[in-house]
Amino acid sequence: MTDIRKHGFESDAQWREYQQEIEEATSHSGGRSLKEQSLLDDLAQLRADVTALREQIWARRSGERMTRWQRVGGAVALLLIAAIAAR
Repeated sequence: MTDIRKHGFESDAQWREYQQEIEEATSHSGGRSLKEQSLLDDLAQLRADVTALREQIWARRSGERMTRWQRVGGAVALLLIAAIAAR
């Protein structure tokens, strides 16, 4: 079975060297800076806000659909009462 992650490297040694460079780069960075963390927190808050707004829109649309059917049902009932009263 071929390890597709190794494609583009001439040998296993070159692959290991590449992995080591990545590990060193991440360990030297010491994690995220305060600014990066702040941006990630803001992004998470925005995602939560969008989710809440989508839920509100869905709930409002559901409520409007029921209101429309109630209006139609009320109009039909009124017409039936008027037709019965006219006989």
